[in-house]
Amino acid sequence: MNRYIKLVNFEVNRFFKLYIGLLIIVAISQFVSLFLVKSKYMQAANDANYASSMKATERFISSSGLLTFNQVANHLLFIGPIVICIALMMFYVFIIWYRDYFGKNTFIYRLFMLPTSRMTIYFSKATTILIMVLSLLAFQLILLPIEINVFQQIVPSELLGKMSTIDLFMNSNIFTMILPSNFMDFIFRYLIGMGLVFTLFTFILLERSYRWKGIIFGILYVIAIAGLLLIPAFIESYLFGEDFSFYPSEVFYMELGLFTIIITVSILFSKYLLKNKVSV
Repeated sequence: MNRYIKLVNFEVNRFFKLYIGLLIIVAISQFVSLFLVKSKYMQAANDANYASSMKATERFISSSGLLTFNQVANHLLFIGPIVICIALMMFYVFIIWYRDYFGKNTFIYRLFMLPTSRMTIYFSKATTILIMVLSLLAFQLILLPIEINVFQQIVPSELLGKMSTIDLFMNSNIFTMILPSNFMDFIFRYLIGMGLVFTLFTFILLERSYRWKGIIFGILYVIAIAGLLLIPAFIESYLFGEDFSFYPSEVFYMELGLFTIIITVSILFSKYLLKNKVSV
């Protein structure tokens, strides 16, 4: 356990400065989007001369609506950095392995020579990815109330449609995706994410074990995983016919079971590859 914690700390420290830079970019970009949306709306309000009378204000609100933080949350500069961070984290799934192979002095030699199981190295890398994802989520949860409070301070009260952090998570597509309101949905979404990470880890280890052939094996493995996930739809459509359909809860538990199987198989397959096939 001590070696595992040290390896996780080591992996986190390797990406820490770049990761902090990404979080700073997210914060700056989201605050910029906040002021841009507010400025655009106020320009339209001023053009309509909304402050000249109560009727002018009512006419403007009737035509344009109140300004809510949801409009900020749908702005490209607000959503874009979150999407970029998620994409970079998926890209880092490859970097976290290949950097050790192709970096200075082929660092993977030293990792595999450590007096510990190779699976400890494997799980430390997977844990690092999970920590990065959950840290981004926690950072956004801390940032949102601050952004909403600033937004409510700079928008005139008569034009402001107040919205809480909870309301935002219930109405914004991007936040509904990364933080579902239902706990089981939350577990399921992040189980999907970890299933994808472990599948890609297996793909990478297949490539490292068999090189060019390994890429083909990896693609076939990914196709097999995708086929496995289609089993509920296949059963529903082809075995029982068009008049039959599973309840949403039944589909949920079937998919939950399938992702559990995928994660277990990927870990066991990766263990075999690390022990018997992966070379440096």
